[in-house]
Amino acid sequence: MKKYISIILPVIIVLSIVVGSLGSSNAAEVIKIGTILNFTGPNAFIGPLFKNGIVKALEETNYLVAGKKIKLIAEDAANDMNITLEKTKKLVERDKVNIILGPLMGDAHMATAPYLANKKVLSTTLYCGSIELNTKYKGWLTYPNTLVGIMVPAGQFAADSGYKTMITIGADYAGGRGFIEGVKLGFEEKGGKVVQQIWVPVGTNDFGPYLSSLKKADSVAYFLEGPSPAQRFLLQYSQFGIKMPLVGTGMAAQLIQPILKAIGKNILGLRGQAHYLSNRKDPLNEKWVKEMTDRFGQAPGAFELNSYSLTRAVIAGLEATGGDDSFDKLWPAMLKIKIDTPQGPLSFAPNGIAITDGYIVEVKIKDGNYNLDPIQTYKRVTDPRLKK
Repeated sequence: MKKYISIILPVIIVLSIVVGSLGSSNAAEVIKIGTILNFTGPNAFIGPLFKNGIVKALEETNYLVAGKKIKLIAEDAANDMNITLEKTKKLVERDKVNIILGPLMGDAHMATAPYLANKKVLSTTLYCGSIELNTKYKGWLTYPNTLVGIMVPAGQFAADSGYKTMITIGADYAGGRGFIEGVKLGFEEKGGKVVQQIWVPVGTNDFGPYLSSLKKADSVAYFLEGPSPAQRFLLQYSQFGIKMPLVGTGMAAQLIQPILKAIGKNILGLRGQAHYLSNRKDPLNEKWVKEMTDRFGQAPGAFELNSYSLTRAVIAGLEATGGDDSFDKLWPAMLKIKIDTPQGPLSFAPNGIAITDGYIVEVKIKDGNYNLDPIQTYKRVTDPRLKK
């Protein structure tokens, strides 16, 4: 009996090792991509839009890259940085992801950045980010630019249009201050002067007190924290009879079709910045818009575009590494990619900040529909602070 046991035990041990190694190999054949989106809270409507863009990009590859399956794991940030940090740790420690798309908000970026850098996880913003993500921490892909960099064309265009002075009105949070700083830097770079800056608390419903305090200037640049606040601001600006020309920022994200229709003719002629245009005349964009509309039942906007482009970029990086999603292999591969997206050409600077084109648009009406029509393109927009 002892003889049989002495023979069988080594065999069992060997089989256990083989089976264990096979299980480990199979697990490695699945690339897990995490995403942290807002499905509840003040920005709950945005989460599903971002997810649509991610899903579309993964469906185009049949959830495969370099012969490996891709598994998407989505978590709810609930618009709360503490919850976001908890979900980040869950994705990394329990789900074992090496790639996370999102979160959206700047405070959540900074709350998770030290942890993600320590764990060497490739992370992305969804709609810009603070420059500190890329100068202080390694591993962030900031798309489509920094908070400041993306808005520089709006300020440059205002100066190019002949405006000499400007008032800025911005939502008082990190994102709002960053966006307005970009407009200011672009305007001053071209010789303009900002004569007044007004900061409005997030969640403000009545902009009357702030509009009543406006000084005189050639133009007024604004950024509010979302479509609804932007709608209230634009309606009240018109009701107050203020004649100073407005310069819009983030128009592709804020002036979605329902908002354009709700404001009506008072918004015609508004000009400003937009990093993506669904009606841009480009074969790739036109094809993507049709496919997104057919797939999800509505035309896509900047939110879907951002998550789609980032996911396509990550897929390109994984293809370059042969499906190796380890940070040491994937990060350098990401910095070398150059792809075409519905927004335009995409590449990344050595610090991970995206290099994309910026657009100036004007609100026009055609066949009863309001559109953001491109009137000028700024190529390869960068954050001016990186030039110093």
